[in-house]
Amino acid sequence: MLDSLNIRLGARFALADALFIVLSLYISSVIRMSLDLGHEAMPEVFEIPLLLYVVTIVVWHTVFQTFNVYSLMYSKFLTRSLRRMVQAHMMASLTFLGVLYIVYRDFSRIQSGYFIVLALVMMTIHRLYYFWGFARATHKRLHNVVIVGTDEHAQKIGSIIARITGLKLVGFVRHNDDHDPVLNSNQIIGHADELASLVSEHSIDEVIICDHSHDRDYLHGISDQLSALPVNVRLSPDYSDLAYFLVGIENLDGMPLINLRYHVMTPWQRITKRAVDVFVALLVLVLTWPLFIGIAIAIKRDSPGPIFFRQQRVGERGRLFTIYKFRSMYVNAERQIRYTPDYKQAEDPRVTRVGRFLRRTSLDELPQFLNVLMGHMSLVGPRPELPDIAAQYTASQRKRFEVPQGLTGWWQVSGRADLPMYHNTEYDLYYINNYSLWLDVRILLRTLSVVFRGTGAY
Repeated sequence: MLDSLNIRLGARFALADALFIVLSLYISSVIRMSLDLGHEAMPEVFEIPLLLYVVTIVVWHTVFQTFNVYSLMYSKFLTRSLRRMVQAHMMASLTFLGVLYIVYRDFSRIQSGYFIVLALVMMTIHRLYYFWGFARATHKRLHNVVIVGTDEHAQKIGSIIARITGLKLVGFVRHNDDHDPVLNSNQIIGHADELASLVSEHSIDEVIICDHSHDRDYLHGISDQLSALPVNVRLSPDYSDLAYFLVGIENLDGMPLINLRYHVMTPWQRITKRAVDVFVALLVLVLTWPLFIGIAIAIKRDSPGPIFFRQQRVGERGRLFTIYKFRSMYVNAERQIRYTPDYKQAEDPRVTRVGRFLRRTSLDELPQFLNVLMGHMSLVGPRPELPDIAAQYTASQRKRFEVPQGLTGWWQVSGRADLPMYHNTEYDLYYINNYSLWLDVRILLRTLSVVFRGTGAY
């Protein structure tokens, strides 16, 4: 029921959004010709070519897919769907303006504003109207759900079910071997051996079995109980102790395969992230080349040694690469470091006078945009670690290498070097578990504030 509902709603909203994009473009052209605002021009100037309609639909659909706007459409509207749509619309609008600047500079900027506002209003009203109608319909007939299991895994599923519009969590059913449930007794409505009668008594539509024993005979027994009842049965095995982050299910000629190392980022997210990395890195390197020359001169005049500091780091999936920085220490100073979880020091005597300024302003990391351009790093992600420290990581800590390592990250904008080193893994795992392109944008904006204040940089 959930899968089919998600597919139907996703397709509905995708088609509706495409229609709203076309209508908004057309109406923006009519408004621009009707209102006496902006520079005067012939009406033909404000007419929109057919190709631009197609390109705009592709831009919005691509960005919306990247931001997963059309997934989880059955969840509570105002807390997820609407917020995610607005965020994606902002990114699509920026992309649209960039496309216009490159291929269609004659397009009126006022007309662009009309279009962006109109499209946002139409898509918002459509979602609010749908939510209002859907809420009224589901209020009359909720799908009752019961969860077989009383452990933490069952509790997590229950919290998700409780947030989904149209579903009602009736309660939990104890496995026959559940001796120490984590749930309150008032949430448990019975035992697995009486599941059939519970389903009939509470008019259950969905039974979710949290399997923790993998006992086939036991599962067969539960399935046989429900075989004569009109109820949907789902199995939710708990692989949280084995899976890296997400668990993916694939179909191999009718045989289900469970992928325990499912990719954190979708292909579209990875492509978009890489495109932004290349664009921003090129822009920064082009704009700051005079600064590169000035810093290089200051380093050479301050102390003998090379301009750049090179060091081997661990990148995505454990691949080694050479990271570049402006040298901020005296030559061979890094050999005097005894790497511990708290090896950074606020007053380090090995740092040169110019190096202290570079670190305080984060200018020492400017050459890492070369690493970003070469694909060794991303703008946002966990900081690339030293091989000696990475070798001491536990299996859980090594999960931070499942995404591209970054120039800045959630740890850096949450305290930077003021936080103990051993805390950074928790922040990195939070970033990976909650990854989205919007989170990258938030981190980049917060990085500008952190760098400006110089917090934790030494």
